Amino acid sequence: MATFELKITSGELARGLRYSKRVPRDSKYAVECLGAVGINDVLTTLEEITRMATSAITDGFPYPQIFIFRKVIIVCSSTKIYEWVDNALVEEFTVSAGTSWRGVDFGEYVYLSNGAVAVTRTNGLYELSATLPAVRAMCNMNGQIIVGGIL
Repeated sequence: MATFELKITSGELARGLRYSKRVPRDSKYAVECLGAVGINDVLTTLEEITRMATSAITDGFPYPQIFIFRKVIIVCSSTKIYEWVDNALVEEFTVSAGTSWRGVDFGEYVYLSNGAVAVTRTNGLYELSATLPAVRAMCNMNGQIIVGGIL
């Protein structure tokens, strides 16, 4: 059987991915990128993800819920909040059960809610919030938190 070989010149590689699906496939643009992502205008591979051992969480669907924030990875069960530290789950906080969790990330500050309680994480410390609402939906819109589904 003949071996298939495809040589890509540096000029073709420099063009990058086609900018629109309307650009024909034979226009010397790359059509698909598998196994790499563009980070800071450089094509690179992602680091290998370690399988997370979540056997401590025995709740049914939709748990565990995993939030990968900028400075912390938070894993939630229906009543417990864990952090992923040194390839292990560390229990950080216990709350009353609600619906599934939502969260927004502001670096050292994280706001989580399960519809029953509102929890904040500030500089690594978790606490129930007396001022923030317990909500069922939230998002970060240009640095401002938009919430909904307040009980």
